[in-house]
Amino acid sequence: MGIYVHVPFCRSKCFYCGFYSVASLKLKEAYLGAIGREIDSRRDYLPEGNVRTLYFGGGTPSYLEQEDLKRIVRKLEENYSFMPGAERTIELNPEDLTREKLESIKELGFNRLSVGVQSFSDERLKQINRTHSGRQAVEGITLAASMGFDNISMDLMIGLPGQIGEELLADVDVASRLPVSHLSVYMLSIDSNTVFEFMVKQGKFKLEDEEVIAKRYQQVCERLKGLGFEHYEISNFARDGKYSVHNTSYWQQKPYIGFGPSAHSYDLSSRQWNTANLKTYIDSLYSGSLSFEKEELTIVDLYNEYVMTNLRTMWGVEKEKLEGDYAVFWNQVQEQLQKYLKSGDLLEERGRFRISESGWVISDAILSDLFVVSE
Repeated sequence: MGIYVHVPFCRSKCFYCGFYSVASLKLKEAYLGAIGREIDSRRDYLPEGNVRTLYFGGGTPSYLEQEDLKRIVRKLEENYSFMPGAERTIELNPEDLTREKLESIKELGFNRLSVGVQSFSDERLKQINRTHSGRQAVEGITLAASMGFDNISMDLMIGLPGQIGEELLADVDVASRLPVSHLSVYMLSIDSNTVFEFMVKQGKFKLEDEEVIAKRYQQVCERLKGLGFEHYEISNFARDGKYSVHNTSYWQQKPYIGFGPSAHSYDLSSRQWNTANLKTYIDSLYSGSLSFEKEELTIVDLYNEYVMTNLRTMWGVEKEKLEGDYAVFWNQVQEQLQKYLKSGDLLEERGRFRISESGWVISDAILSDLFVVSE
């Protein structure tokens, strides 16, 4: 099983970010008390007690002090048994990659870092309201590796304001020369309740043309392949097989529990998500009950999720499972399946179907065509 902890605090809001966070530490102490209560109260949510992965995301988990993080980690360790060598990931901003911070993180057992770089261009970083410089990212990642962190991931973005193709590929080259084992490369999108959404409505910002973004994505994929990275998921690349074990468990539909405001949980038959409001989250737990919503998954939901999550990866979907567990739905999409097999955007290999390298760029269309609406 996996555990996700959502830390909703940030120094400032990035203009593109649609994840739930607040740019204030005013409710930090109350949050720490509330999440402790949630961890205690949901001990039996999943029957399996052995934890394979732990992921602190946000927000900016590294914005918290060591004692704050320690309170959460120790509470988890009181309630769960962690497997030897369990992957423990924490997200950090480059400005937090200091010797003191990294030492405290290592003491807490974190063995994987996920660094939100986005770009090495200071101009681009200012345009999206990031609070670090390109130099800080380079020096911070180098420092972390020198201190013994050998599983470092970083993020880059495609389609930032003013970004041109040559600059993006230069960012990729810089990243490849750093001691990172994993890269996540995301295409900029306009999420609800973001500064960029407001700017789009005001006519102050416009996304790049889809064809331009698609071309840049393909260029990035080709460049990373040439630099020794394996393209194992639509937006993710790894060296030496160092995939994100935690995120891979999501794509392979393994159970997980999420703590904190807006965190999601999955027990194989239902999904639930905590309220995306920090004060409501705190108040509910101090009143004795967690504020959340829940959805029981139908057989159609399970089929669609299996296709959607597994086809995102290089491992794809199992033909035997589709023809067995989901035969009724799989039979409904044979015409669409054959279309993508003939075009080469889908491949059938060793009893599995997977999206080809050329098909990644139209993955949304492929997934949509293989979904079913009702039984």
